[in-house]
Amino acid sequence: MTTQENTPSAYPKEIASILSLNGFQVKSFDPSRIIITRNDATRPYDSHMIPTVEIETLRRQLRSPISPLSEYAGLTIPADRYFEMPVQNISIRARRLDPRIRIKESEQPPCRHSSGEPLPSVVPPNYQTNGTVDAVPRVQKLHLSDPRQDTCIEISWASPCGILWGPPNSRSWTERFMSSMSVKIEFGDTTTPAEIETKGKELAYSLLYELNIRNGVALEPISLAEFEQKNRYTPRKPTPPARFPSTAIKKEVAELFMFAEGARANPSLAFLSYYQVLEYFFPFAVRRSTLRKVRKEISDPLFDRSSDDSLIRILSVAEAATQTSEATQISVLITESVRDDLLLEFFGTDNDWGQHFSSSGPISGVESINLKNKTKTLQAQVADRVYRIRNRIVHAKDDPKYANVRVLLPKSREAYALEPDIQLVRLLATEVILDSQAS
Repeated sequence: MTTQENTPSAYPKEIASILSLNGFQVKSFDPSRIIITRNDATRPYDSHMIPTVEIETLRRQLRSPISPLSEYAGLTIPADRYFEMPVQNISIRARRLDPRIRIKESEQPPCRHSSGEPLPSVVPPNYQTNGTVDAVPRVQKLHLSDPRQDTCIEISWASPCGILWGPPNSRSWTERFMSSMSVKIEFGDTTTPAEIETKGKELAYSLLYELNIRNGVALEPISLAEFEQKNRYTPRKPTPPARFPSTAIKKEVAELFMFAEGARANPSLAFLSYYQVLEYFFPFAVRRSTLRKVRKEISDPLFDRSSDDSLIRILSVAEAATQTSEATQISVLITESVRDDLLLEFFGTDNDWGQHFSSSGPISGVESINLKNKTKTLQAQVADRVYRIRNRIVHAKDDPKYANVRVLLPKSREAYALEPDIQLVRLLATEVILDSQAS
């Protein structure tokens, strides 16, 4: 092969072919950069930019089959025992290495990467505020190794494939090349290709946890579901004109509700926050139900104040109220506070819920909603579903008691599929608040 054929410009067709097999297409190519888009991109202007000089590295990475990570941005190359997962700073969503991370290279045992075989990394230009580029690039890297396991872990700028299987780094309105920081792991021969993703996530999360506790640096993986959620567009509905308030709501309830509204970017937290509004009214619902039962006992023509049996019946009603389970409390609250016609309207065909509330919906281990159910009321179905989702969020316990309640992790696809259930529990909260006005 001639020198000309070894230049990066000789590879576009080969790269385009390999990318096509992995679900990408080359959007544009010039001497400085290559722009690549996913075939299933939700927004056409979301692209991935890679400097043309990195094409050879990209080609080497793509020589073996790529396995995208499940639920997170990132990939594995099983044949190379290679794992990569882009990360970002939790507080500022920055995708650069925090300067508080320190490492003494002299204290690190030598490894294959310190002797001329570094892990692939695309260092972005050091852009200045005036638009110029500093001649010295921002080379940032934290490289750690464990000779006992023949394993190295590193946080550095993403590799070419880390850019492709990471969040888009190119927009139509900018020509700047930006990148993400990635956790990269290269395992030794003791790890099988099938174990790469599982062990990679465990080791990556262990490193991120220690960096948080020991170094005060909070980094997190980039959830695919979160990114997809941000790209969805929901048209605004017309609203009635503002009015002088006629709702008398306690400050605590209003604060809980407003917090839930502000937590919508975190679906699990938003759901639990609306659930807290319902919890606030649990004692009220139980008390009201108990009083109704007591009044019924007293109004019974057979009630005899001098009879121990009659008095014991009243005591039994009161005693049962003190032992009411949370599942029963929410069922009582929804049954007595939420209008049936509003629930029917919510689950009606006008709302585009699809199969979300069916047994084949995206949230597992919860009650499905069946409007034709003859043995269980709609309110009871809703109460059961809401309570089960709440349990899946809060019961993250290493306890056999909760073995059949799989935790609903906050960054999982299930969490970001919760939006219809969040809308449901929000409706329940507004109905319960409304019902409290009429009591």
